[in-house]
Amino acid sequence: MSEPEIRLQAWETHIEEFGTQQYGLSFDTLIKAVGKGPRAAHKLARRLKKSGRAHVVRIDYGSPGPWRNSKNFDEPGAAPHGPLWMFADRQIAWGYLEFDPGEWHPKASTAAHLTAVTELRLALTGLDTDPQVWTSERLLRRRLKTESGLAGIHIHDAWFQDFADPDKVWAVEVELSRKFGDGRLTRSLSAALEAAERNDLCGVLYFVRGDGLRRAVEGAATRLAHQRNLDRLPNLEIHDLDATLARKGVR
Repeated sequence: MSEPEIRLQAWETHIEEFGTQQYGLSFDTLIKAVGKGPRAAHKLARRLKKSGRAHVVRIDYGSPGPWRNSKNFDEPGAAPHGPLWMFADRQIAWGYLEFDPGEWHPKASTAAHLTAVTELRLALTGLDTDPQVWTSERLLRRRLKTESGLAGIHIHDAWFQDFADPDKVWAVEVELSRKFGDGRLTRSLSAALEAAERNDLCGVLYFVRGDGLRRAVEGAATRLAHQRNLDRLPNLEIHDLDATLARKGVR
C-alpha cells in the first residue's frame, strides 16, 4: 500500500522557498526560520525528505558540536560529524527559482559563510521572499550571468532594498575571516564596490565578524579611498555581523 501524499501547509512552502533562494539551510538556521522550536523544524525536514522534496546531509566544517546521532537522518550507530543541512531537490528548486539550478550540494568550504549570510537575511528582512527586497546570491548569479554573459564578474552575497528609500538598493558582503596576502582584501573590497557602481547600487554594506577583521577592512577601505584621492569611501558602510544578529534577535 502506498503512503498518503504529504500536503504542505503555506508556512512550510514559504520556508522551502526561502531555503531554496539561500541554497539550503543548516538545521540551526532552519530552527530560527521556523520559529516554533526544534521539534517543529525537525518535523518539517522529515516531511520534506520523506516526500522527496528535500535532501538532508551532514556537513563537517570544523564546528565544535557536540553532535548526536539522529534516528531520522543518520545511519544507526554512525558517529555524526558536523551539523545537518537541508536543501531542496533539483526539481523543487527549479519550480521556486524559475530556472534549472543544476545539481547542488552544500560544501564544507562554504557552509559557514552561507549560514552567516542566511542569518543576516533573517535579521534584516525576516522570511520575506520578495526578490526585490532581498536578492540572494543564487538569484544574482543567474541574473548577472544572463545579462552580461560573463561568468567571472563579481557576485555580491546579496542585494538589499533600503528600508528608508525603496528606490535605493545596497550590495551586501559578509566576511568571516581575513584575506591575507598581496592586497587580497583591498582587491576584494574594490571588486565589490566596482560591481555595485556598475549595477547602479547606492553602495556596499560590509558585515564582518570580529574586531580584528573589522580593523583590517577599515584599513583596506582607507587605502582604497586614498588611491581614489578621497578621505573616505562614501558608498561603503562597515558593520559588526554578530552585533547586528544579536540586536535583531537572531543570535
